[in-house]
Amino acid sequence: MAPKLALKYGAMSLLKWALIGLLGLPAAELAAFVAVAATIGWFKAMLLLIATSLVGVALLRRSGRDNLAQLRAAVAQEGLAAIHLERPAVAAMTGGILLVVPGFITDILGAALFVPMARRFLARKLGGLARAGRQVGDEHVIDLAPDEWRRIESDRKQRRGQRASNASDAPSGVARRRR
Repeated sequence: MAPKLALKYGAMSLLKWALIGLLGLPAAELAAFVAVAATIGWFKAMLLLIATSLVGVALLRRSGRDNLAQLRAAVAQEGLAAIHLERPAVAAMTGGILLVVPGFITDILGAALFVPMARRFLARKLGGLARAGRQVGDEHVIDLAPDEWRRIESDRKQRRGQRASNASDAPSGVARRRR
């Protein structure tokens, strides 16, 4: 349903809904805390929030550097396409960060990222939203697979060298206009 929503209202509307959701998260977290506190008690609810934050810090400390190194290597090799929830390093870091953020909703989302089946489900849903939003957006953008394009450094360097030589040919005191 969410990709249909993005197709119907466009990517900008999807961004607006994400912003509304982000601004509404503190209110939802507060409501969730009150509901949990009313069920198990205020003191136990506060201890539970502190405990999940400590678990998130411990997870980030234990595997944060390894996951960050894996993520850097993947980004160096694949570019920004390497950042997706199906990659365990991204999911573990995001899950740890969500566990550190106080609140039961973010704790549930953070814990879900450590379960492979839930991680794949969230990746599929978020990927569908991103693709749907991108399709509606700019029709002048062409998405190419990594094997469908290549960077040509020699032409870029050659053009820079040509500009420098043109600038040096101009008489002193005469400014050249950029093309």
